[in-house]
Amino acid sequence: MPAAPAADSKPQSGTDAPKRGCLSRASRCVDGTMQSGFYHLGLLVGGNPWLTILFSVLFIGVCLAGVTQYNVENEGEKLWVPPNSIGLKQLRSVRDLFPASARTSSFYFLPKGAGTSPDSGVGALNWEVVETMFEVEEIVRSISVEEKYKPEDASQTWNFANLCQKVDVPAFLASAQRPPETNQASAGPPSTPGGSFGPSAPVSTCYVTGLTDLWAGNKTLAMLDRASGRTVVDVLNTALRTSTNGTILSPRTGRPIIFNTTFGGVRFGSGGNVTGAAVALFSFQLENRDYRDPAAGTDVDPPAEKWELELASTLKVDPQEQTFTGAKLLFGIPESDSKERSSAITGDIAFVGASIMLILVFLAVQLRVDCSCVGSRIGLALAGGLTVGMSLGFAYGIGSLMAPYTTVHAILPFILAGIGVDDLFVVTNEFALTDKTKSRRVRMAEALKHAGPSITVTTLTDFLAFFIGSTTVLPAFSAFCQWAGMAILGVYLLACTFFAACVVIDSIRQEAGRADICCCVTCRDPEATEGGADTVAANPASVATGKGGTPAVDGAAVPASKSEVDSADSSKSAASTKSSGGCCGEDATRECIVNCYGPAILNPFSKVAVVVAFLGFAGATGWASQYTSQEFREEWFIPAASPLQEQVQVRDKYFGENGVPVSGYAVNFTLGNNRNLLLDVESAMRANKWINTELGVTSWYREFVESEINATEFTELSNEEFHSRARSWLASPANVRFNSSLVWGDASKGYVRAARVSAFYVGTSTAEQEIAAMTTLRDDVTAVEKARGRPADTVFASSFVYSNWEQLVVIPSEAIQNIGLAIAACFVVVLIFIAHPTTAILVTLAVALVLVDILGVCTWWDVSLNGVSVVNLTLAIGLSVDYSAHIAHAFMHKHGTRNERVTLALSEMGVSVINGGASTFLAVVVLAASNSYIFTVFFKVFFLSVVFGLAHGLIFLPVVLSIIGPDAHEDFTPQEEQEEAESATVGTAKSDAEMARVKPATSTAPQGGMKSLQSRSAK
Repeated sequence: MPAAPAADSKPQSGTDAPKRGCLSRASRCVDGTMQSGFYHLGLLVGGNPWLTILFSVLFIGVCLAGVTQYNVENEGEKLWVPPNSIGLKQLRSVRDLFPASARTSSFYFLPKGAGTSPDSGVGALNWEVVETMFEVEEIVRSISVEEKYKPEDASQTWNFANLCQKVDVPAFLASAQRPPETNQASAGPPSTPGGSFGPSAPVSTCYVTGLTDLWAGNKTLAMLDRASGRTVVDVLNTALRTSTNGTILSPRTGRPIIFNTTFGGVRFGSGGNVTGAAVALFSFQLENRDYRDPAAGTDVDPPAEKWELELASTLKVDPQEQTFTGAKLLFGIPESDSKERSSAITGDIAFVGASIMLILVFLAVQLRVDCSCVGSRIGLALAGGLTVGMSLGFAYGIGSLMAPYTTVHAILPFILAGIGVDDLFVVTNEFALTDKTKSRRVRMAEALKHAGPSITVTTLTDFLAFFIGSTTVLPAFSAFCQWAGMAILGVYLLACTFFAACVVIDSIRQEAGRADICCCVTCRDPEATEGGADTVAANPASVATGKGGTPAVDGAAVPASKSEVDSADSSKSAASTKSSGGCCGEDATRECIVNCYGPAILNPFSKVAVVVAFLGFAGATGWASQYTSQEFREEWFIPAASPLQEQVQVRDKYFGENGVPVSGYAVNFTLGNNRNLLLDVESAMRANKWINTELGVTSWYREFVESEINATEFTELSNEEFHSRARSWLASPANVRFNSSLVWGDASKGYVRAARVSAFYVGTSTAEQEIAAMTTLRDDVTAVEKARGRPADTVFASSFVYSNWEQLVVIPSEAIQNIGLAIAACFVVVLIFIAHPTTAILVTLAVALVLVDILGVCTWWDVSLNGVSVVNLTLAIGLSVDYSAHIAHAFMHKHGTRNERVTLALSEMGVSVINGGASTFLAVVVLAASNSYIFTVFFKVFFLSVVFGLAHGLIFLPVVLSIIGPDAHEDFTPQEEQEEAESATVGTAKSDAEMARVKPATSTAPQGGMKSLQSRSAK
């Protein structure tokens, strides 16, 4: 080993170490109490393994009764918006006053065929597209299904006619005439796209809009225009020329055809005439009949949902499967889209099985004693898998009583498979390291005495991270953390009971020489390597000696002095490496750490290189993390291979500048006494730079004032006359379309419950823009409320997208708060159990650097900051602290120079840390191929957590400890150790008697050496 610095050259002895301080005494008190408790639990489990299994199963069964309260929550505003936020309160108020009246389906038609392109020529404005659009409309009207509205209702036939959203059509549509420029006889209701209307239009009709509105939805009229030699571009330009201020009224509904939302990628020629468009839009609405279904966790409308799925199945979601020859069709139908999004997770459920299989194989390989039929432990590995499954059941049962299930909960099995398995390794390894000459009852007591505190520390750090996360204001995050905390608690409880009992039963099988899995078959172990009968025969004294080589008194080993233990362990380490490990080579890895890895990272040059490299990389990732974007896009939750992705791309490319709808609201006011209120709201919206003025701001009140009231009347009319004029104007056929923008209270007195002014945002592409668009408009509209002296929350702006945008506002502060508190909690836990502030600070520093590295690499890996990623970052804290805490804990219990202590700590805990990282990696590696955004982010963050956690735990922290690590804790004196041993054997006389009669079992674990050091350092 290379020479160490002077400060590191003097070995540290027990007598040279400083006296234990209050932290050390507190740590020993906590540790001693836990060891005593776990020792007695081990006696109970080891003496009654089958009874323990029975009670464990019954306990989980009782907990599973909680699933009777299981419910699912899928509504975005109930998942990602703070429940007490003003935005959510206003959105719910809007929905109460203006309930969603329709389910909108949109169809995007692009040109298809040789010589056509969306971005050149007439594009979608050709007759083939028009014919295809009429064909689709005919299919829409022909679909019918049989379905019950509610479970208790009778089944009935549902079709477009009885499902569609009805709108009132102005009476003057019946008197309109076809314009003269068509120059041919009318074969049906004439068409005038600009302002004339067909006489056959009904008083009430289904709401349909699109390119076919230019012919009032009459295919015969369209074909007559085509036969006359007119082009679609000609018809559209005629409609624009004859319109009022560029607003085309639909000949079949009387509603405006919003040009920029009906045609995308429009091209203009000289004189402002349209020359082509990339996309033509067709859409319709179904009446909203939703009702709440607690089991589904959302509102449902079974007839509409079934009808929409049937329509999507008929039209074919994949354009490659469509039979339309005139156009390429992309569509968004609510229920079909919902199924596509949910398939991103449900389609990846198979990954759960693959992950569990990998973990089971890993467990079987790592737990096996040797490669014989007796040494194999596939059965114990399956018991480990069952432990994880029962823990998941515990989480479902208790979690259902605490919070609803959300889509984020889908990652719970992977968390348990990756993190929970570590506890099983610790219990199994500690049991293997016990004295094989003792009874199984005492062996399990000693195993849990050492394993219990170790897994308690790791469980506590994870549990605290989840507990802190559960206090977040984001409901989905809070619900997930509550369930995850229960899952971690479940695997902790079962590891110490159910799985520990399985370990005892497996040891009985091995002692009896029975085959793994097929326990009824007895087979001879080809090579006894566990220090069993052969070893005892060769060295009878080993039966009556303790681990340090000192003769046992009444079945309990009398601990040797520290120097004797160190000497014995040092002399046995080489023999242990040769005689143990079977075909697994675990001790060979430890030998490599001692002879190769330790010296390689602990020479002076390597120390400088490691510190500079890690801090330099942290600086680079820290710099990159400041550019981490905040994004939350719906298309992320759509499978990458789904045709819906192309529809979203077309929408964003050709209609992205239109933005989303937004409205300004005024509630609870009298119209006559607040004559300027709605005008001020409209002015505030028009003045906001994020409002798309090209699409216009729609205000029924302005149209009423400008068309019905002159300036003098506006100020001089009595309230009664003003109210009467408003009611009459809104009741006229030409203005019935505005009735959806007003909710009367007492109309005779002019009392308005709510009125709105509608507009569209400009297109936004970043979280910063969306936050600015929401907050500035809110401020501008709320300023009207303050200026008019209105009560709070009676004038405000709101949009359905605010449920997503609200998340972007709170995520940064929530991330900082939750991650910061989680790190602080980890520091406290580490400080208590390691009992030295310097070491606790160094461990916390390592964890903080891991998080910085993860954030920086996530920026380069296109992982944005949102609710999903913050959940995973919180998980990463508990995962990262485990890697460093084990090494630091072992370091504080080793003596010698700093370099020697680091090497001993790595040799003792390095393999266990690597196994823990490997199990976590195997649990999530299958998700690399996932199509689900949630699973993909989970894989990326956990993969980085494993890589950086192992790097900092096995490279950075050991090097830093070798440079500035504090002195080791003072060990127990021989007298204290003897008192502890005598205390541990109180009440175990029966076990001692059994020990005298028990036949020594075969074992590969050495009586001392590296494995003994590893076990004892976990105390």
